[in-house]
Amino acid sequence: MKKSITTYVVAVFAILLVTIGVVQLLRLDYGHRLIPTEETQQKTFQTMSGKEGQMDGEPLQVYIHQDKGELSKSVLTNFKYALKYAKVPYTNISIKEIEQLEPSERTVLVLAGEHSRDWPYETIRQFVKDGGRLYIAARFINEDWAELVGVKQFGDFKDGINGLIFKEEIFPGFVDLPDSSNLFAHSIADVELLPQADVKITASGEPILWTSPYGKGTVLFWNTTSLAEKNSRGLMLQTLSLLFPSFVSQQAAIKVTHLDDFPSPVPGNTNAAIEKTYNRTIKEFFKEIWWRDMKRIADEQDVTYTGFIIGSYKNTTEETTEDLSEKIRTPMLNYGRGLLKMGGEIGLHGFNHQPLVVAGETLDPNLGYVPWNNRDQMEEALKKVIGTHDYYFPNESIQSYVPPSNIINETGLTALNNVFKDKLIVASLYSGDPSMGSYIQEFGPDPVHQNLYNFPRISSGYNETANDTFVMADAVANFGMFTHFIHPDDVLDEDRSKGKGWAEMEKTMEEMFRDVKTMYPYLESLTQYEAYEKYVQYQQSDINVTYTDKTIEINGTNMLKPSVMLVRVAPGQHLKTGTFDFGTVRALAGETLYQVTLTKATVTLPIEEGTE
Repeated sequence: MKKSITTYVVAVFAILLVTIGVVQLLRLDYGHRLIPTEETQQKTFQTMSGKEGQMDGEPLQVYIHQDKGELSKSVLTNFKYALKYAKVPYTNISIKEIEQLEPSERTVLVLAGEHSRDWPYETIRQFVKDGGRLYIAARFINEDWAELVGVKQFGDFKDGINGLIFKEEIFPGFVDLPDSSNLFAHSIADVELLPQADVKITASGEPILWTSPYGKGTVLFWNTTSLAEKNSRGLMLQTLSLLFPSFVSQQAAIKVTHLDDFPSPVPGNTNAAIEKTYNRTIKEFFKEIWWRDMKRIADEQDVTYTGFIIGSYKNTTEETTEDLSEKIRTPMLNYGRGLLKMGGEIGLHGFNHQPLVVAGETLDPNLGYVPWNNRDQMEEALKKVIGTHDYYFPNESIQSYVPPSNIINETGLTALNNVFKDKLIVASLYSGDPSMGSYIQEFGPDPVHQNLYNFPRISSGYNETANDTFVMADAVANFGMFTHFIHPDDVLDEDRSKGKGWAEMEKTMEEMFRDVKTMYPYLESLTQYEAYEKYVQYQQSDINVTYTDKTIEINGTNMLKPSVMLVRVAPGQHLKTGTFDFGTVRALAGETLYQVTLTKATVTLPIEEGTE
């Protein structure tokens, strides 16, 4: 009897010791190290190449003459980026070379600015009369040109005109912008148009865009100075396509969504609005409400999140890797693991939320940030937070970075380049004002730092305005790119949330993702690194397009498989929609714009007469 009691006591004691040991192991994070997350399987992108040989038909010829004026330079530089991103070839041309242009319905001359008296008017007039196309990308006043460009009479310049009102659908998502919108602020020519001018866009009742026939050719006239901004690139490209019998542009077909400051330390206190609505602390709200809703939206609306971690919200850097690991233990295990399990990615936002800027570099003083002492301090802090990431996710590596408040300068970029020896995608802003330190980017390799690649964010927030919708649509119209970011903690700030609660913010955000999924179903939802991989391949592809009256011929080398492109045909013609041996054709807008997805690199698309 005594022996069995002793055995029982020993067994209970042993179980107790084992239980205590397991609890301690879990508390010290040995659990996640014994069973770490599996390495994320990233998407790969296949390529295809077509047959060598002569193509029938003729290519489009886009000739751009940029003169000495600032308006011409700013607008046409913007236009060239639009063509480059859409993989539409163009040629810069001098005044003398304009005189050698051969008129054709597939040849366009692009001009802009206020130096029309320097352009060879009679040569250009004859070029259009004989069948050429003329694209005026910024307004001017010159009575000699009036009839050619569809104007009965020019008045004076007129400022204070805002917005865009579309008279016909040019691209899905191009919503009307009221005159209260500041996205397009026009300086126009006060004009009376000829009867044959076909107005496509107005603002405050004034004509902003029209086309007008002249002889055998056509002129398109932008009566504005507002096309120097990046949010007009898709609009410029799609209106260019209106001039030709048929037109093909390429789409990268990429969709990326960023969660800035996520995972990050979560405040342990309460928020009045959260407590009143949800009866929860901030930590409980994010875990039980916010994260649940975000996962549902991702699943139902085809969204892939890339989160960007913050180690600390202190202004100093004395915390060690171990300190950071303890501080963000719960967010990393709950949200970090959750992101990876959903097929997402974890990138870096910073050791803390201080932009990588030293004294003397541009930094908005109103933001209250503290400059770093030097580059060495930056690099040491970066290595600490990388160590924290690697502690929790030893099978992953940081491949993407978002600057705090989208601010960084040369010292910070050099620090990133030194620490990340392989490749780091830097995702800041596509458009904005750099005068206070915002880092404004184009897509592509950093021209100075060989380890960095620029992949800017185009839109942000919860889609509250028509401006937000237009900005997103314009980048898709340009080259099929959707890059969007939100801040999870916006819901805690009355100013940033515009006084709206999470229920309303969630609703408008989901509507945005649903609209993107519905209008542009071909956009591929990717992590930031996957998007980089796909875009690099997209840029490296070589795609040739030629045209006849009845066909479009496409032949590519190293093009993505599948490849997506937009095809516009003339009114009264159409492409057959459906699934074919070369891929699929889908109507995108009206009866003239199509999304074509190719699974073969050599294709002939027949153009049919009439409507389908």
